[in-house]
Amino acid sequence: MLQTVWLYISELAGKDLEIDIILEFLINVSPRLVILVLPLTILLSSIMVFGSISENYEFAAMKASGISLQRSMKSLIYFTFILGLVTFIFSNNIAPIAEYNFHNLRKNISKIKPAMAIAEGQFSQIGNYNIKVKEKYGSEDKKLKDVIIHQKKK
Repeated sequence: MLQTVWLYISELAGKDLEIDIILEFLINVSPRLVILVLPLTILLSSIMVFGSISENYEFAAMKASGISLQRSMKSLIYFTFILGLVTFIFSNNIAPIAEYNFHNLRKNISKIKPAMAIAEGQFSQIGNYNIKVKEKYGSEDKKLKDVIIHQKKK
């Protein structure tokens, strides 16, 4: 989540956005993170649990009592299979909607508050143009001073 905030900090910081818009922004980014992080989290936790069991000689105790390694790992295999199905359904149905809402929110922020799309003293990409403004002033920063517009080639 922090990496996402750092990636899009230029779009969020100093733009006078309400907290609910920032929370909606983060909520729409989280399904992408769940899809990336969930498999690695399950793998790491499984390694840690079975490493701890092995370290405490509990596998040896299970073998001595007649429980095979496959039987002891059966619940993890079932859990991983069910979690894989749930993750597939999640990434197939929920993640595309959240991604669409994420990109739509980014576009709407610049349409609702166009002054936010242009930052002072740096080039801002708007459509097919790069715009640099030295200073914004007036009510709601609607007036611009020393504007440089560069059109990209197609």
